[in-house]
Amino acid sequence: MAYISKWMLACDEAGYLISYREEHRLGLVRWWRLQMHLLSCHLCRKYARQIKQLSHSLEQYREQCSHDSCSHSMTEEASARIHREIDNHLKAN
Repeated sequence: MAYISKWMLACDEAGYLISYREEHRLGLVRWWRLQMHLLSCHLCRKYARQIKQLSHSLEQYREQCSHDSCSHSMTEEASARIHREIDNHLKAN
């Protein structure tokens, strides 16, 4: 049993691999370990579906906004407000 537990992933490791595989190719051992974890963990399967949906939505957005006439941009005021909030959060912690 110790041999099997050595190969089992914890949910935080599985979450990392789920996110990582959206941008990179997993090696065979990592892929296999993730698949074994996903077979037994419904929460990580749900997370994997959510990440896939998010990636798909972002890809569609990029395709729609890849032309020069796309007007999706942040105002200077919004950008400054975000910077202030980040600074305030960092100073508070």
